[in-house]
Amino acid sequence: LRRKMEKIKPSKLICPACKGNGYRRIRKDATSKLDVEIDCEACDNQGEIENDEKNIFAMRYLINVH
Repeated sequence: LRRKMEKIKPSKLICPACKGNGYRRIRKDATSKLDVEIDCEACDNQGEIENDEKNIFAMRYLINVH
């Protein structure tokens, strides 16, 4: 008797905006080459987001955030 192994969906995913760091680096201003660190609002500084339909839909926009 064979049993099918169900794939288990993880409950959390690595945040694509900060790539799991919990913060992002941006330029200080348009003329500066100095980077500053800011909090990642996408994951609330956790580095992970919930694996739900709302976040899956939003990930296509978060992936393009630099």
